[in-house]
Amino acid sequence: MSEKVRVSELKAGDILLLEPSEDKISKIIAWVTRSAVSHTALSCGPCKPTGTVIEETPPCAIEDTILKRTARTAYVMRLNPEKSSCQPVMDIAARYVSDQLPYARAQLPFIGLYCISNNILGDTGLQGIITKLVKLAMGILMELEDAAIYKGREAMMCSQFAYHCYKEAGAEYEIHIKGDTGFCLIDQMMEAIQKDPARYNSRIFALNGENRVVTDESVDEAVSELYEALSKNQAAPRLLTAPEMPDSIIIEITRFCIQFVKTFLKDADKTREDAVYYLEKLKDMREYFISPCDLFQNTLNLTCIGTVDYEGL
Repeated sequence: MSEKVRVSELKAGDILLLEPSEDKISKIIAWVTRSAVSHTALSCGPCKPTGTVIEETPPCAIEDTILKRTARTAYVMRLNPEKSSCQPVMDIAARYVSDQLPYARAQLPFIGLYCISNNILGDTGLQGIITKLVKLAMGILMELEDAAIYKGREAMMCSQFAYHCYKEAGAEYEIHIKGDTGFCLIDQMMEAIQKDPARYNSRIFALNGENRVVTDESVDEAVSELYEALSKNQAAPRLLTAPEMPDSIIIEITRFCIQFVKTFLKDADKTREDAVYYLEKLKDMREYFISPCDLFQNTLNLTCIGTVDYEGL
């Protein structure tokens, strides 16, 4: 991208997509989604000091500055056709800052979700690592649900936050994602379960409430294992469908999906013991699958107008 956008030329509502930092999770998100970007922020434009952004980052939505990230390339995305003003979007973002909208601080469940939606399990060499990761992620989700950690408040990742601010501003601002991509693995698991639902459901829900003990050390270990595996795997082709998966993996991944729905979807019937019901619900939770990569290359009405010129104040 040869076009440069001066920091002083950024408009309110411009979506800034940043390349990965040296942080392992930042790189994992980029690698899993096969993308040049791993973080999202919203420019506040000229109504705030030059470079001011609003972003969802631990522990909550905050106002910060892009000028802290000068070492990272930042791509500027803008609605197409362009709006005369995106102030309604920024008003919503500012309200979330005021309300201290909580960041989905349990990043592991969302990494697990990205792995599933991007078919990382298509690589059989990663299946054991991903299974270990989602077991830990499921434990984190159970802790969040039991503690009612968000107390009815939506918890979002950075790209989900930007997408939601635009969506809440009204139909004329909503970002349109291309198709319903990213569900081939879920569809494959549903197909397997539907061939023998009684057997699968009995095994899946017999383990209800059982989860791996979660410690900072175990999470760090799982993240490091995935990081190392993915770092060696970037040149490998991404399979369109997963190979035949053993029952043990189908069951563990499905249990994680069920717990994700129970934790974040308020209207889910948590008493049902029907795995396909929860997998269908997860497919409907499209907003939770939105990654920085989606905002970068999988939309119908966002255009990349260039990269930020940090020296252009």
